[in-house]
Amino acid sequence: MEREQFLAFIASYIESDPEAAAHVANYVQAGLRKALDEANQRAADMEIVASIMMYKKRWKGQDELVMDKINKWKGKANLNWDGLLKV
Repeated sequence: MEREQFLAFIASYIESDPEAAAHVANYVQAGLRKALDEANQRAADMEIVASIMMYKKRWKGQDELVMDKINKWKGKANLNWDGLLKV
C-alpha cells in the first residue's frame, strides 16, 4: 500500500469511527519509540566500531565484534560498509 493510500484509509476510518483516533495515536507513538530505540542502538554500535577502528592497536582481536556490528546494521546504516564486509 502506498503512503497516500494508507493515510487516506486512516482518515476515512477515523471519520467513520472517531474513537479509534486515540488508538491510532498510541500505535503511532509506539512506532516512533521503536524507531528511535533502533536508531539509538545503531548509533551506539557504530560508536563501538569507530572506537575500535581508531584504537586498533589497543583492541586487537576485536575484528569479529566489528564485523558483527556492521553486519547487524547492513542496509540500515547511513554509510555503506560493504567494503569492510568483503575483507
